[in-house]
Amino acid sequence: MKIDIKKVYPYLLPVLLIVIVNIFYFLPQFEGKVVRQGDTIQHVGMSKEATDYREKTGDEALWTNSMFGGMPTYQISAINKNNLLHYVERALTLGISRPAGYFIAGMLGFYVLMLLLGVSPWLSLLGAFLFGFTTNNFSLFEAGHNSKLVAVMTSAPVIAGVILTFREKYLLGAAVFGVALGINIGANHPQMTYYLGLCLVILVFIEFAKSIKEGKLMSFAKAIGVMSIVAILALGSSASKLWTTYEYTKDTMRGGQVLQSPETSTSNADASGGLQWDYAMQWSNGIGDIMATFIPKAVGGGSGEWLDGKSTLGKAVGQRQAFQAPTYFGALPFTSGPAYFGVVAFFLFIFGLFVVKGDVKWWLLGAVLFTLLLSMGRHFEILNRLFFDYFPLFNKFRAPSSILSITAIFVPILGVLALSQVVKAENKSQYIRPLFISGIVLGGISLLMWLAGGSFFDFTSAGDEQYAQIIDALLEQRRDMLSASSLRSLVFILMVLGTLYMYLKGKLNSTLLIAIVSVLGLFDLVQIGKDYLDKKDFVSKTTYKNEFEPRPADLQILQDKDPNFRVYDATVNTFNAASTSYFHKTIGGYHAAKLVRYQDIIERHITKNNQAVLNMLNTKYFIVQGQDGNPFVQRNPAALGNAWFINNIKVVPNANAEIDSLTGFDPAGDVVVHEEFKDYIAGLSPSKNGAINLKSYSPNKIEYESDTKGEQLAVFSEIWYGPNKGWQAYVDGKEVDHIRVNYILRGLKIPDGKHSITYEFKPKTYFLGETISLICSLSLLILLAYVIFINFRKAPEVGIA
Repeated sequence: MKIDIKKVYPYLLPVLLIVIVNIFYFLPQFEGKVVRQGDTIQHVGMSKEATDYREKTGDEALWTNSMFGGMPTYQISAINKNNLLHYVERALTLGISRPAGYFIAGMLGFYVLMLLLGVSPWLSLLGAFLFGFTTNNFSLFEAGHNSKLVAVMTSAPVIAGVILTFREKYLLGAAVFGVALGINIGANHPQMTYYLGLCLVILVFIEFAKSIKEGKLMSFAKAIGVMSIVAILALGSSASKLWTTYEYTKDTMRGGQVLQSPETSTSNADASGGLQWDYAMQWSNGIGDIMATFIPKAVGGGSGEWLDGKSTLGKAVGQRQAFQAPTYFGALPFTSGPAYFGVVAFFLFIFGLFVVKGDVKWWLLGAVLFTLLLSMGRHFEILNRLFFDYFPLFNKFRAPSSILSITAIFVPILGVLALSQVVKAENKSQYIRPLFISGIVLGGISLLMWLAGGSFFDFTSAGDEQYAQIIDALLEQRRDMLSASSLRSLVFILMVLGTLYMYLKGKLNSTLLIAIVSVLGLFDLVQIGKDYLDKKDFVSKTTYKNEFEPRPADLQILQDKDPNFRVYDATVNTFNAASTSYFHKTIGGYHAAKLVRYQDIIERHITKNNQAVLNMLNTKYFIVQGQDGNPFVQRNPAALGNAWFINNIKVVPNANAEIDSLTGFDPAGDVVVHEEFKDYIAGLSPSKNGAINLKSYSPNKIEYESDTKGEQLAVFSEIWYGPNKGWQAYVDGKEVDHIRVNYILRGLKIPDGKHSITYEFKPKTYFLGETISLICSLSLLILLAYVIFINFRKAPEVGIA
């Protein structure tokens, strides 16, 4: 094989520029600084126990007691070690850590996609920047939504694989599609993968219609067959994560409610499975939020927008330095920033609708319209209700506004295709009319918002009552932001329109056209993006570590050498904060998919201060706010410990009776058992005679010692997760059954005499899933290696046609 440098150079230089621009933008990262990501701070707290266990033993902690009394770590920190595609993912980031590595990988994938669509390297580079520096990508990373960002950034190679396969490059397409989809699924954000899949279904229908028209149904069927096979392998590469998540979801808020009546059911779950409509649709875009895709501050930017002292609000409140203000007034409860695609990219997209021909245009238009309308959720109920009620898995996801992360992929594709077609065309004048129509459409909206935006918005937002003293200035600030942002978009539209017009009239050559539009597009996105991820968001590693410094109250509790008790921290948002979990096993925590039974306990008992329930959960310490404003510790002498015996069994007929019976009961002597377990306790006459004590604790294994007189029923202050989902009980090494008691705890019959009792978490879905992951990911890597080998062997010299 001979390498022709002259042929390769034009393709490698844009790659080098992608790396250089990202290094420059994320320079603080290379100076050893890190971003204080909100959700990542939470993740560090919730995963601390599992991380420590992994570092100490080399094994995965598949269960943690750090949050909500105890839960699987599948969606917290468990690593899919046997998915070998992680090595490919690492290669795509060029070995560079986040955030720069994420953005480099995403832009390289998009660059390759555009090359496959027949676009020149320099225009493909423009597309890579228009996609990579979309404002929403900055917001995702700043907020700590790393898995979502990785899923978005790996979407372009998935699309590339699909296109290659439909072009009858079956082996190459299968390799690219399979590996890319495997990495995308491995990012562990099913919602983004699902949304991307919906958009690809549109492409499949278009290709199907095309194959009928051209008489190529066999080629279409072959492509579908090939992609189906590698899609199965891609799914299998993450088998341990997907299988365990599927199993776990059934017991969470997203899997349906346990309680039967509306008055006592979990507020966010639906009886048929999935989420309730109102809960799922809370984050639904309004018209203003959609407009913010090309007018960045159309609805005020973010809920904590940075302003300077020269701003309208800054002058009104006498603020001289930069400060954050609640300028957002859109339809979302709150947001970190707009899903701004870039007005340059959006203008080119509109232009592309008029000039690009062929099936690709209709696919891209369909995908963009479809996702924009889905993002509106309850504000476009006719479509969303249809999908929510009838489309598989759709009702498992919340925040429809997040689909705009996927929309941002398709907008620059069509925009760059339009530029490519214009550059290649011999008759340039045919594009002048479409150019001005595009300018009138998008420029007209921007002009209208600049001159008369106040006629369409009242600039108020929920929660404004708490800013009553400055409300007039705040409303004026929002009005000014809409006006200034609209004018800004109008100026960019005119500059791009003018540049294209000069090119079409022969006043500029193609090199200058691409250079000017690229500079405008990059400047447009970077100028806005810096509002949401900039050097100001980077802090030293020392400052970052200070986030996890224990308070005096934490230090006091940590002096207790008992390895297994729980803490109720009332000084934080208990059930929406994982900071306490960094140091203690807690009653609260932070997670979007809690066990539904635990959520019921929170709503029905813990928030109503049912001390009996807190006692049975072994809540040994409370952290409360002192009169001096500092947290202090209160010990709970009534905490029942790790396990105890009871002398009274109450059998109830259903889940409602089960949870209702926890009101006014004495957990030290009474136990509530659902009638489904009545055979287990048949003939048992417990008397509380004996003792049971904790012997050793680790996340995956807990050991006890008991000494009883007669057969007893022990209650363990550990969360029930079963049956047959991993937790197995043993008495003297012999496997035995255990049951659910007190709605969420574990119960076990203990024989007469002295015995050792062990609970061990060994979910078959994880361990068998890991084997499947290894086989499937290795198969994809072998396919990829084979494709690379045969393509290099066939090519006498390296170059891209």
